[in-house]
Amino acid sequence: MEYSFGTIKIEAEVEECSDTVATLSHIRERYSWLRKKQKEHLYAVYLNNDNQVIGDKLISLGQSVQTSLDVKDIVRTAVLTDASAVILVHNHPSGNCEPTGSDLKATEKVQTALQTFGVQLLDHVIISRKDCHSMKEEGGI
Repeated sequence: MEYSFGTIKIEAEVEECSDTVATLSHIRERYSWLRKKQKEHLYAVYLNNDNQVIGDKLISLGQSVQTSLDVKDIVRTAVLTDASAVILVHNHPSGNCEPTGSDLKATEKVQTALQTFGVQLLDHVIISRKDCHSMKEEGGI
């Protein structure tokens, strides 16, 4: 997606899609391929008012035990795509799908930053080889 503001040209680097996210199982199915990855991948999924996927974006590719999170990039892309909501999805190659302290802190930062622009963080889903964890279902969001 490309946007022009006068002489400034901005590109939102998202993979466009037309799926609708109705339940957590849609996210589990869509990102099930992350189960087999040996490095952490963090995606932001951008949704419109009808929970249709505008697109998703690889935010970071980490090591086998962690990845960094660029809050500014997530928020900028949400604003540029006119997203109403965002779902974060990442994998834990270790096999443990419970959120780490870093996961919880990062999720809180993203949620606060998105709220500033009227964008809702719907969930942060962690996928491991055997299971999946939803921070929303566990009350973390």
